[in-house]
Amino acid sequence: MGARKACHRSTRQDTVNIMSISRKDRKDTQRQRLLEGMLLTTVRRGYAGANVAHVIAHAGVSRPTFYKYFADKDDCFMAVHRDLSEQLLGYVRDAVRSAPAEQAVQAAVRALFAQTQASPERARFLVNETLAGGHRALDRRDWLIGEIEQVVEQTRVQASPLAPTPDLPVEALLGGICGLLAPRLRRNEYNLATVAGEVRSWIDSYNRPTAEHRWRTLDPGPVLPPTRHVSELAPRPPAALPRGRPSLSSAEIARHQRERIVYATCEVAAEKGYAAATIANITAAAGVDRRVFYSHFRDKQDAFLAAHELGFQQAMTVCASAFFSCELWPERIWEGLHAGTQFNATHPVVAHIGYVEANAVGSPAIQRADDSRAAFKIFAQEGYRHTSNPLPPVTLDALSATIFEIGYRQARERKAELLPRLTPHATYLVL
Repeated sequence: MGARKACHRSTRQDTVNIMSISRKDRKDTQRQRLLEGMLLTTVRRGYAGANVAHVIAHAGVSRPTFYKYFADKDDCFMAVHRDLSEQLLGYVRDAVRSAPAEQAVQAAVRALFAQTQASPERARFLVNETLAGGHRALDRRDWLIGEIEQVVEQTRVQASPLAPTPDLPVEALLGGICGLLAPRLRRNEYNLATVAGEVRSWIDSYNRPTAEHRWRTLDPGPVLPPTRHVSELAPRPPAALPRGRPSLSSAEIARHQRERIVYATCEVAAEKGYAAATIANITAAAGVDRRVFYSHFRDKQDAFLAAHELGFQQAMTVCASAFFSCELWPERIWEGLHAGTQFNATHPVVAHIGYVEANAVGSPAIQRADDSRAAFKIFAQEGYRHTSNPLPPVTLDALSATIFEIGYRQARERKAELLPRLTPHATYLVL
């Protein structure tokens, strides 16, 4: 009798355990479906276009179920990023540790391309959509690149000092690889074998004995004399108009208001990011009311696009002026980069819009960012026409993306004033 009772209790307990496991599996499955829904919805609609309704429709669950797992859209978005970034980091770590120490950089890059080829939608989420997700997403993006850089350097330090390894700032290089992949994934270009091979050849061109490296870290050099190629754009907004009836024409008042709104948009972007910024934030910073704002701009995106366009035009103007002021191509590269970094240093909030917020603002701003890299390629390609050892076609894309990453890093960390002192690093990459 006692044995039968014990057996009955054991069977009942097993049933409870099985039911508990079943509930847990169901919950894990629901959560995973929501994560997959967020991933695919964001890739197809962009960060701004993805919402909870799209995610639950794709996952096939109810809205209350969504809120059992996630506080809001951003919470789910960040959960996707955490899962994907940790998976990628583990894959890269295994690839680097399986390679010879002197091949650590190349192994990490091979792993990035292999994972992109294997899971293009996941890669697109990490290298494209994350850039539109606000400060938390950008922090996570930068964390991932920093973690991969540490894996590379912890392995490379085991190489012989005489072993040739790439004399490159690895963090900027890895961010540059992401920047290289981003437009290709937006264009649904998933066959990347040729590009991957060309990138590795480009990286190999920087091989030097490890003990002789000079450029592996982005340590700012000495302060440079200012370039004479400066922008006409004032570094600060015009002062607020005095109360009462100013002695200005209506056209002058309108121009003054527009300038203050554009500068305020840049300042708010640097402080809050595009996603969190509101028109109320912008009008408060500009010292104008909403009616004035809407007399100049349709909406928040329109104001951000105007700020982005202003920065793009001014930067291109000073860079081109400096570039064509010299005859020899190496000098042209130096002068153009020096003028560009000085412009960004003297206009840090404008630089922030260009380097950090383009993906968040939307496709017109992304196109402008692509245009700025295309313009850089035009400047750079002149010197490669006559080289005795032609570099792979992807070289210019890799260069522009890596140098852009240097600017992004300084702008994100509110250190744009250091950019002129990194001109030698950018020049080294090109020359």
